[in-house]
Amino acid sequence: MAEHRHFIINSENLFDDIFVLNGNEGHHAARVTHIKRGDLITLIEGNGSAYGAVVDEVVGDRIKGHIIKLMKNYNESYIKIHLGIGLIKGAKLDIVVEKCTELGVHSISVLDLKNSVKKNTKLERLDAISLSAIKQCGRGFKPYICSCNLEDWIDGSSGGKRFVLHNGKNSKPLANLFSSSVKNENSIWLAIGPEGGFSKEELDILMRTGFKSVSLGMRRLRSETAAITSVGLIDQLTIQ
Repeated sequence: MAEHRHFIINSENLFDDIFVLNGNEGHHAARVTHIKRGDLITLIEGNGSAYGAVVDEVVGDRIKGHIIKLMKNYNESYIKIHLGIGLIKGAKLDIVVEKCTELGVHSISVLDLKNSVKKNTKLERLDAISLSAIKQCGRGFKPYICSCNLEDWIDGSSGGKRFVLHNGKNSKPLANLFSSSVKNENSIWLAIGPEGGFSKEELDILMRTGFKSVSLGMRRLRSETAAITSVGLIDQLTIQ
């Protein structure tokens, strides 16, 4: 069976039922993937929808064809997972963005927390990593990525269930909290600390605003491990 091939398409390159791939995507399709006339491909715009398409013409790095099918919410989970993670060192944050995008996260907020070792990040790079990840894994929506402080993220976490990953004595296993009532939610908010964990004040704020303390077991996990594991677990446990 032929591999399902996905390509990123910009809205300005869609003309009713006609598409054009050029630039980097056109080069990759023509020179690396060796797309040819008559091939079936899938175009991803990043807003949730995807397009089934047929290639009509390949000229250099320019590919032209026609759209045969619109696929809404393409390979998207019904539940929206909103990840708030303390700012961690660059390469580790890159991995979180890439893998959590593959696992279906809806938004990633990089939180400025007291114990963050690093104090700034380049959102443009994270956006590019996420865009590459949706192409690789084949999903229609590119997660929203932003940076903010903890209070602003909490203020925006309306609706759904709220969890903070913390190995406290009162923490419950994350998997145990996925009853039928949680599965009926349409969003879940998940807070994960940086390398140094949450400060006491930050944990107090989270608990006071309705976040439930959860854990992934007895071992203390790195922030990036906790984020990837939690998002993947939530996505699997909420499959309908």
